[in-house]
Amino acid sequence: MRVILFSGFLGSGKTTVLLNLAEFVARGEGPGKVVIIENEIGDVDVDGKLLSGSSFETRNLTSGCICCTLSGEFVSALKDIEENLKPNWILIEATGLAHQTIVDTIRYNFRDDPLTNVVIVDAERWDELYESIPFLLTAQVERADLILINKIDCVDETELNHIVADVSELNSEAPLIRISASTDKLDDVWEKVIINDEK
Repeated sequence: MRVILFSGFLGSGKTTVLLNLAEFVARGEGPGKVVIIENEIGDVDVDGKLLSGSSFETRNLTSGCICCTLSGEFVSALKDIEENLKPNWILIEATGLAHQTIVDTIRYNFRDDPLTNVVIVDAERWDELYESIPFLLTAQVERADLILINKIDCVDETELNHIVADVSELNSEAPLIRISASTDKLDDVWEKVIINDEK
């Protein structure tokens, strides 16, 4: 079972990117081999309504964060999915406020299942967010296995280069790819970074 965790602040484009990967994987293996876990902090699961319209098995964890208040429930849900649905892929969208301890929780409880932590950076709001919540953004980027700088169509080249420099300073090891998730198909990204990791 392959586990892909999507992290990034609220509004960075996690749901769009996650569905893009789900559709890419399903073309090769069928939607039944992909399970999506959606975590929302509040009682209203907005993104879950979007995901429920897809052909994928979807589980929603609301009223708490999988990194803290829902940690036990999250691990139980993952184990239940692994045992009963036996998917090849579990795609997890963490709440935008999730602490990166969730990476350790997954790796500790599912040691035999490879995990990729995909962090999505919002190019349009990088400076504003980095100034107001530097600890959260720094933790997300530092723990990333793959960094997608999203909404590059919303900034000019000078601003984009500045963001790339900031992000690269925080994590120079993870592949860094610039995207516009609302318009890009991203198949090349998944083939190059996610699928090739399995080979």
